[in-house]
This record gives sequence, structure tokens and C-alpha cells, in this order.
Amino acid sequence: MTLIIAAKCKDGLILGADSRSTSTDVAGARYIRDATEKLIQLNKYSCILIAGESQASIRLVEEFKKKVKTKDTVEEISKKFSDFCREEYESYAHNIILFKNSPELHFILAGLDKNRKGKNTLPRIFVIKHCDWFFVGEEMEYSIVGKYDISNYLFAKKYDECSASSEKMTELIVQCLYDTEKIDGDAGGKMHLVSITEYGISEIDTKLYEETIEQKDIISIMD
Repeated sequence: MTLIIAAKCKDGLILGADSRSTSTDVAGARYIRDATEKLIQLNKYSCILIAGESQASIRLVEEFKKKVKTKDTVEEISKKFSDFCREEYESYAHNIILFKNSPELHFILAGLDKNRKGKNTLPRIFVIKHCDWFFVGEEMEYSIVGKYDISNYLFAKKYDECSASSEKMTELIVQCLYDTEKIDGDAGGKMHLVSITEYGISEIDTKLYEETIEQKDIISIMD
């Protein structure tokens, strides 16, 4: 399973993802892999986060990256990716049963577009889902996909407060990833967070935040 999050804040965007993928063999044995890259940079100001069938998702994104241009806006990239996914899956359009049984693929596409002065400071977040035939969803203030129960609760309580700074938003997303792994082992592994500002995409060292997180049980989180 997965937990991926993208959120707008005063300085731009903070994106976060876990790295856990799970699979089950024919005998029912469950395998966990904690080295799946679910946050992929597309150009200087945009990234895509993946959820669902990781191998199929990564293959699609890696092929699509070849089509992304440096000057493409986030909205342009979203529409191109939507079209690209439908083209890849067009064979399923003629057979709804096959389509329902095809791999579940969900994406968050996020980045910064130019403002009126030509600076990349306008945060954009779009969700593209397999179950919606890959059409681009409405723009969002934040998006959470995967094991979202805890994160939805924390964001509902804290988003307005944390969106005032990238530091606070980073703390919130790290808290979501940390608590979800502790309570629900389907999401977990190494965290991957980046910030997107007018200067581009920067990796975030999550250890600095993880060390300050106080471990909580489910009762205190849901209180």
C-alpha cells in the first residue's frame, strides 16, 4: 500500500511519500519492499507521486518523462499525462470488465507555474486516477492518496495553521507518514520529501523532523 501527500504552503509546495510496496504470491505469502520510489521529478518545477500498482505506475511515468519539456506548465503536463495514460490503456476501453481488472494506478501531479511577473510561484496540485479513466481532477489545496485515514484527520485539524510556512507543512507531512506506519504497516519504509519553491525542487532531510516526533497511539491521534 501507499501514502502520498502534496500540499500548498506559503513558500510553494511540500510533497511526501513512503517507500513501501507489498505483494502476495500464489500461496498467499505477503512480501514487503521498502525501496520503491514514489516521488519522481518531471522538470525543474514539477513532480509526480504514484500510488497503486508500483511497477506499472513507474513504467508509465518513466516513459512519460521523455515527453516532458522544460517549459511545460503543471497544467500542460497534467493534460499530457492524462492523454498519455489513456492512450496506453485504450485497449481496455472496449472491455469494461478488463478495465476493472487492470492495475489500479493513481497519481498526484504537483508543481509551480509562473505568476503574472513570470516567476514560478503559483502552486498547482492535480489528481489523476485510473478509476476516473485518467481524466485530470479539479485543482486542490492538498491531496492525500493511499492509507489516508490518519492523514485526512490531521490535515483537517492542522492544514490552515501549517500552510503558513514550509517548515510547519513539512512537520505535518512527516507526522502523517510516521503515524501511519506506526499504526498501519501497509505504508512505511523510508520517507521521501521535497519542497518546490521559485528556486526549484529541493530534497528535505526527514531525519531532522523524525527525531522530534513524539510517538503517539491511535487514541491520542484521533482525539
